[in-house]
Amino acid sequence: MSTRFLFIGLLLVVYSSAWAYRPKFNQPAKEQKSILKPRENCSQATKQIDQEINNVRARLTNGGDVWTDGNKGRYIVPKIEAGSGKPEVSSIYAGGVWVGGYDPANSLKFMGQTYRRSTTNECWPGPLNSASEATVESCLNWDQFFTVSGDNIRLLKRNLAAAIATENRYELRADEIPEDIKNYPCRGNNDNFENKYGFSLPNTVAGLALFNDIHQNGIYEPQFGEYPVIDIQGCETTIFADEMIYWIYNDNGGIHTGTNGQAIKMEIQVQAFAFRTADELNDMTFQRYKLVNRAPQAIHGCYFAMWIDPDLGCYTDDYI
Repeated sequence: MSTRFLFIGLLLVVYSSAWAYRPKFNQPAKEQKSILKPRENCSQATKQIDQEINNVRARLTNGGDVWTDGNKGRYIVPKIEAGSGKPEVSSIYAGGVWVGGYDPANSLKFMGQTYRRSTTNECWPGPLNSASEATVESCLNWDQFFTVSGDNIRLLKRNLAAAIATENRYELRADEIPEDIKNYPCRGNNDNFENKYGFSLPNTVAGLALFNDIHQNGIYEPQFGEYPVIDIQGCETTIFADEMIYWIYNDNGGIHTGTNGQAIKMEIQVQAFAFRTADELNDMTFQRYKLVNRAPQAIHGCYFAMWIDPDLGCYTDDYI
């Protein structure tokens, strides 16, 4: 698994899941003894964003968990428009990807974010560097989301078609490229990205957000009509959604205080996307996870799955 990427396409319609115990957060946390040595910890993830291009309003967070604002579930279907006065009812309280496996010495490595608090944290924002570490500065820089809209991709395509038709010009000017497309974290887009965000993109084998590579050179060139696409194996390389949200997190920015597990040194690149349609797709959201083992050794006996706490009324009876 050291150089292989695992892809998960998650279709959110109906979940079958066992009821999960939800702790009472107003009680003092029990003292936990970590098996890891003390280290300089990254700051905890802070950013949240709502994915709401269609009939779903789904809260996304960038610390290894999703669909919760930290206090209540925020996966609303159908979504309630602001100012309607109607209560929002969430069908999910929280979720996240869990990964576990053994290193060559048969030491168990595990990442399992559940209800994230300062005393129960497993993941931090941002990628890992070449030494498999997360720096405090990098965690702060990457504590954010990167969003691109399908409407702006369609605008980019129209602008390029007009430039070709009227001026026989195959390269767009800077003012003809929508900002979200111009500054997206794709390989080779460091100048645009750094001008916008003030820090550099990592240059790693695992790459970053996928794009339609017109020139097949591995470099993102929006000036020539390239744009972010859905990163799912088997899909055409030109398919995009009406909204695509990208973020990166890792499990090696500090001590695992939720499970006391040893860090895998895993980097997780996530793309959430949704479509605005007149059929069932309008009630769905999708997530794609790319799991990259940044540790110097391979992991064997590795398992990964989606942990989900559904919300159907009171949390004490969440059985399906």
